[in-house]
Amino acid sequence: MSLWRGPGRGRAFLRFLLALVWLAIAYFLADKAAHGFSHGAFFPLIRNVFEIFLFILGFSYMEIAWEDAREPLTAIGLPRRRGAAGEFALGAAIGWGIIAVVFLVLVLAATFYVQLSNSADAWGHLVLELFVLAAGSLAAEIAFRGYPFQKLIQTTGPFAAVILAAIFFGVLRLETPGSTAAAAWISTMAAVLLSIGYLRTGALWLPWGLHFAWVASVGILFGQPLAGSRAASSVVRSYIDGPTWLTGSEYGPEASLITLLMLWVGLVVLVRVTRRAAAAYAQPEWRPAGAVIYSHPSVPMPLAPEPPAPPAPVASSEPHPERIAVIEPLAAPAETAPAETAPTETAPLEPSDPTGGTQR
Repeated sequence: MSLWRGPGRGRAFLRFLLALVWLAIAYFLADKAAHGFSHGAFFPLIRNVFEIFLFILGFSYMEIAWEDAREPLTAIGLPRRRGAAGEFALGAAIGWGIIAVVFLVLVLAATFYVQLSNSADAWGHLVLELFVLAAGSLAAEIAFRGYPFQKLIQTTGPFAAVILAAIFFGVLRLETPGSTAAAAWISTMAAVLLSIGYLRTGALWLPWGLHFAWVASVGILFGQPLAGSRAASSVVRSYIDGPTWLTGSEYGPEASLITLLMLWVGLVVLVRVTRRAAAAYAQPEWRPAGAVIYSHPSVPMPLAPEPPAPPAPVASSEPHPERIAVIEPLAAPAETAPAETAPTETAPLEPSDPTGGTQR
């Protein structure tokens, strides 16, 4: 049997490790390719598009080569189904709602300044940043909630996979310049929210919408720094004065404890509004031993093997004891004495008178 093909926790873990290697290679190749096309404002968009292309290319090959998947995009987490746009919109509503409440609290509890720019260049940059954030959020979801995450689920189970992926994402956030411990905790909780969104719907449409609305609301709509960068804030720029634990300072609201609290509220809301989707598209439960309980409509149920035909009876010269018919002789009918019947007395007929009377 092949080292890569077939079920089992060990093989799933090997595919997970290989997926991480491909992620590193894809990030490197995408960065080099984007530099070959542009060094200016279009560089982030080109890099994100190359990342998406390389992720889909590599993970699709893994699915086809080792999983015999007929629809690799479905296995990656991007199934083509009727409710995909609605799931994206639902995720966007949840992401925007969380950030809107956070900013409402910041406006009421701190000093809020807004700077507007109405130039044509600013609006053009805003449109470009929308595409950058849309492509970047999709690339991040494919990388952290796509094929590698699925292989991790097969290796450890859903609960452990969510925790491990969230911790990994939080540790990566610490490498961002200006990051704080609060920012790492918030990134970890955000990863939990996005992973639960994937598990509830069995696809990346809702997490992608949530992620995109989150970053677009922070950077473009409210003009706050995204992980310490104001590259997306071209038309609206806002500044908040207050304690760091409340405002996040120059790192932005992703380092505010108010955001951490609202992420918990958002998790409760997400679970409640995805009840129907969870019933229809629940992620299959993967057991650590590798056995799969299929409950996902996009994952075809394997046909159960037909039971083996019973063996043909072997001809034998000796009669089978169960097939011997015992014929008993018919018993002679019992002789019964004829029933005695009591004699009946009949009265003698009297001669009749031809005149109609009776002789005396």
